[in-house]
Amino acid sequence: MSINNKQWLGLPLNLLWGYIAIAVFMTGDGFELAFLSHYIKELGFSPAQASFAFTLYGLAAALSAWISGVVAEIITPLKTMMIGFVLWCVFHVLFLVFGLGHANYALILVFYGIRGFAYPLFLYSFIVAIIHNVKSDNASSAIGWFWAVYSIGIGVFGSYIPSFTIPHIGELGTLWLALAFCVTGGIIALASLRHIKTPHHMQNLTTREKFAELGRAATLLYTNRNILLSSMVRIINTLSLFGFAVIMPMMFVDELGFTTSEWLQVWAVFFFTTIFSNVLWGILGEKLGWMKVVRWFGCIG
Repeated sequence: MSINNKQWLGLPLNLLWGYIAIAVFMTGDGFELAFLSHYIKELGFSPAQASFAFTLYGLAAALSAWISGVVAEIITPLKTMMIGFVLWCVFHVLFLVFGLGHANYALILVFYGIRGFAYPLFLYSFIVAIIHNVKSDNASSAIGWFWAVYSIGIGVFGSYIPSFTIPHIGELGTLWLALAFCVTGGIIALASLRHIKTPHHMQNLTTREKFAELGRAATLLYTNRNILLSSMVRIINTLSLFGFAVIMPMMFVDELGFTTSEWLQVWAVFFFTTIFSNVLWGILGEKLGWMKVVRWFGCIG
């Protein structure tokens, strides 16, 4: 299988529009990240109830992320991305109309949780596309760019745009605007990734064999110690990041006296710095080795 190796600072140009699709989609997905907990509290629910909604969302996202790679290998990355895209749009609308719109906590949990299952199918399936369309020598920088556009979407534009729209159209109106970004990102992905190279070795498996592959994904943590340890490191290192997004808006707005827009701009500045560091560490990972970068700079540093 021949691979187009054209790149710019480690960015594979054959997947450029795929990266743009990720940035646009994650902009919409990230709209509520840094203000939804405070908004749920404003609807009359307790901080604990708001936090539990994010806990359920995170569990669903973790499950989806766990199986997304195998599903992408079985049915192709693009099909998996489209499943995630459609699920996200459908359950986002249900979440807004019946959950937040009616201040129904049970429906908030159900629809927001299922929406949490959707976005990793779109997001992480693109990593499978990267692996199959980029030479292994360039994979580290290509993944670095993946996390860079992820940060641009979920953290920078996903926070800056709501900081300007909330004063004019409110939180619920801003969440409806998020749908437009995700639809745009999904359409870009559908149009630009139709002709990428995809794995075929699992597509001819029987239904029983495909479920067996999914079963292997579920047991991988027990059979591969290195993946178990890597997963533990990843969980520990991201707890503070997404935990901050839940508790900080309530502290900044309710206790410190900042507006929601001001808090969102602070959050966006934080993510802005990660754009450059994601690319930098991806490139350095190719030079120094991934383990050295993760161990000495990511953990100890």
